[in-house]
Amino acid sequence: MTAEGRGAWFEKKIETCRYLNPLKNFQEKEVALEVRQDRITGTVSRVLPYRGKRKFNQPDAKAYLEKSPESLCPFCPALLDQIAARFTPEIFPEGRLTRGRAVLFPNAFPHDAFNTVAVISEKHYLALDELTPEAMRDPFALCLDYFRRIGAARPELNWASVNWNYMPPSGGGLLHPHLQTVLGERPTRYVDRLRRSAERYRQKTGTDLWRDLIADECEKGIRHIARTGSIDWLTAFAPRGMAGEVRFVFSGRNSLFALTGEDWEFFLEGLSRIFRYLKETGLVSFNLAIYGTLRDDSLLTVQGSIIPRFLVPPLGTSDINYFEKLHDEVICPVAAENLCAELRPFFLNGGQKPQ
Repeated sequence: MTAEGRGAWFEKKIETCRYLNPLKNFQEKEVALEVRQDRITGTVSRVLPYRGKRKFNQPDAKAYLEKSPESLCPFCPALLDQIAARFTPEIFPEGRLTRGRAVLFPNAFPHDAFNTVAVISEKHYLALDELTPEAMRDPFALCLDYFRRIGAARPELNWASVNWNYMPPSGGGLLHPHLQTVLGERPTRYVDRLRRSAERYRQKTGTDLWRDLIADECEKGIRHIARTGSIDWLTAFAPRGMAGEVRFVFSGRNSLFALTGEDWEFFLEGLSRIFRYLKETGLVSFNLAIYGTLRDDSLLTVQGSIIPRFLVPPLGTSDINYFEKLHDEVICPVAAENLCAELRPFFLNGGQKPQ
């Protein structure tokens, strides 16, 4: 097992497998895989470089639109006012929050006591290349509006996230684009791990984990995609998705309210570039989360991840299998270093397809 990083936060072990290959007249073949562990996040991934670059032949949006027509959508304007939940009067007398075309209301099937839905657009379906900074600006800002108002009324609530399941392969139950916020008195398991790792690192070294991690990844250059404003975009050493994972860290921002308007503009522009990459690669779905606090926390820099999701052809098989669900380890054919090399041109070329 070899360790990487000034804090030895990444570990990698090469495993080899030998078998008699039926495609080569049963000659002996040897293949190598990497068992990677990120000691910061606790993630263990089994990276399979021998699989080569996967072609993502994903379903056309028309197939999803036929099963989820606009006429039956509870988030489209014709039905939203009748069907979407409202806040109780003592929380928000107006029932729902709005900003531009974005609408935010309680999740009728909540995952936490304070779980909301923010409808991004009146349009029933937005393709990846339609998720522009302009299209995303109001819904993300509306989530911050909600955090400000509920945080002022309920100061014990501190641990916040903005989340997005885009399209059915991600677990999205509705086609209509929407975000979800979660706000609580305690962090989720994953966020708690991030903060505890930062706490242990500070106790051991006296320095900031996130600052040192970014400095180390910038110096290596093999997983650092780009820096835009205060945001560093990275590919995860041990990804949590079969198509890899893109991480983003808002350097020096220790609460969601510390993010400036300029930070958000750089963030939304960066997202749109990643979405263009997904489209060019043949991917049609992703999960996204932003993790942060409402009160300043020197141990938790605002950060998050984007994980592309896909269905495995020809059967439309899930990209999650027994290794992830029952062994808590992720199978990933995509090496972080290769994903970084593929993504970087989209940041260097203004988000356009590389020539």
